Amino acid sequence: MAFFSFSTEDYAPSERLEAAQDIYSAMAQVQLDAPRKQVPHVETRIKLLPGISIARVTASSLHAARETPQVADGNDDITLLIHPGGPGGWLSHLEAHESLACTPGRARVVYNHQSGSVDFHGERVNFLSVAFSRAQLAPLLGDMDRLPKNLLSPGEPLKHLTQLSLALTKQPETPDNQPTSQLTRQLLDLACLALGATPEASEHALRGGLREVRLKAIKADINVHARSAITLEALAKRHSVSPSYIRALFHHEGTSFTDYLVEQRLQRAFSALTSPQAAPRSVSDIALHSGFNHLSWFYRAFKQRFGVTPGEARALILPSPP
Repeated sequence: MAFFSFSTEDYAPSERLEAAQDIYSAMAQVQLDAPRKQVPHVETRIKLLPGISIARVTASSLHAARETPQVADGNDDITLLIHPGGPGGWLSHLEAHESLACTPGRARVVYNHQSGSVDFHGERVNFLSVAFSRAQLAPLLGDMDRLPKNLLSPGEPLKHLTQLSLALTKQPETPDNQPTSQLTRQLLDLACLALGATPEASEHALRGGLREVRLKAIKADINVHARSAITLEALAKRHSVSPSYIRALFHHEGTSFTDYLVEQRLQRAFSALTSPQAAPRSVSDIALHSGFNHLSWFYRAFKQRFGVTPGEARALILPSPP
C-alpha cells in the first residue's frame, strides 16, 4: 500500500506553482492554475490501495482541471469528490452536467473519462478525492447515469467512507494494522451503499464493510466514554442503531457490550496502577476514575483478569526496600 505526500511549503514561493503543476500532471493528469500574483498553497497526502486511490488535499484558491488532453490518458475511474469539512468551499464542473457547489459532508460523483474541473475558493480549502476502479465498483451499482447530476446526501455510508479515507491518509502505516484486503472491501462496500448499490451488493455491504466500520466507531465511542456512566441505549442512540444491533455486533466477535466495556475500564485501571506517575493516587480513586462504582466488584474483576490484586499490581512499580 503506497503512500505519498507533497507540500508547496517545501519550495521557494516562486517555484510553488510549477512544482504543484508538475506533481499533479504526473500523478493524476490534472492541470493546476492559480490566480495571478498569488503564491499557491497545496498540501496533498495520497494513499494507494489495490484499485483505489485516496487523495486528501488542502489548497488555496486554485483551478484544477481534467480537460480533453488529460482525459486521453484512458483513466475511467469512478471518483467521489468529498468536502470533509472546514472553511472555504469549491465548485465542481462536469461535462454535460450542471456545476455544483459542494458543502461540508456532501460529495459529487465524477467519471474520470469525462472532462471536468474544480475551483477552490479560500485560503485553506479541504478536499477529499476517493477514486475507484470502474471494473471493481461499477458492477455493484444500480443506475449510474443519475450519479453525476446531484450531490450525494450526507448519509451514514458517506460519513464512514469519509472518516476511513481521512484516517488512511494521516500516516503511511495502516490504521489498527488492518489488512489491505479488508480496507479495500470496506471502502468498496461503503461506496456502493453511498452511491446506490444493487440489491445483492447492498445486502453484502450491510453484512460486511458497514458492519465493520460501525463496530469500530462504537468501540471508539466506548473507549472515549468508558470512565463515565455509559449505557447501551445512549450508545445506540448516538450511532442511530438499535441496542439489539449493538449486542449482535459484539456477539459476532465472540464477546458482549458489557464485557468490552469492562475490559476497557480494567485496562485503564491497570495502566494507572502500574504507572509511576499514578503512585500517589489511592486504589479507590483509580477505580472510580476508571469507571467502577463498586470497589468490591472492581477488586474481584481485576484479580480475575490480571491474576493479581490492584495492590500487587501497584507493587510491581514500587522500589524494593533497602
